[in-house]
Amino acid sequence: MEKSIKSELIGMFIFNETFHTYEQNEGEVHWELDIRNERVHVHEMMKRAEKLYVCLEEFDKKAKVAIAEELIEYKNDFWPEYDENDEHLDWDAVDAGEYDMTKETFERSITLMDIVMRENDIYCEYNDGDLFGGHRIHASFDNEYNLLAAEI
Repeated sequence: MEKSIKSELIGMFIFNETFHTYEQNEGEVHWELDIRNERVHVHEMMKRAEKLYVCLEEFDKKAKVAIAEELIEYKNDFWPEYDENDEHLDWDAVDAGEYDMTKETFERSITLMDIVMRENDIYCEYNDGDLFGGHRIHASFDNEYNLLAAEI
């Protein structure tokens, strides 16, 4: 097993023997190539990572839209932007959705932190921008960059 492999686009990936992954932790977004399955070829995985890297800005924008659509109702129902103990809270305004977060605000609040290229999908972690009390948002995408699942 090579101790490191270099991508001219993304940078140097170092092999992590414990997790059987190649990791690149420089920059704002950290990358991993998950090669736990012996059928996975690291150079094919790197090609997939580089393909994503060249369109990362576009991917991130579309991913945020899809994640917001998936989680906005959960956010507004269970992580409200108002204090339920406020004795002066206008519950009619709450019921009317006046305190609800918009999808656009949700999208602007989250930040891509980690990308893991896996055998059958792409796993991403997002900083929640304190939408969910500091919990990470976990999202997976197919190889055409369509959202498969999102959760906190």
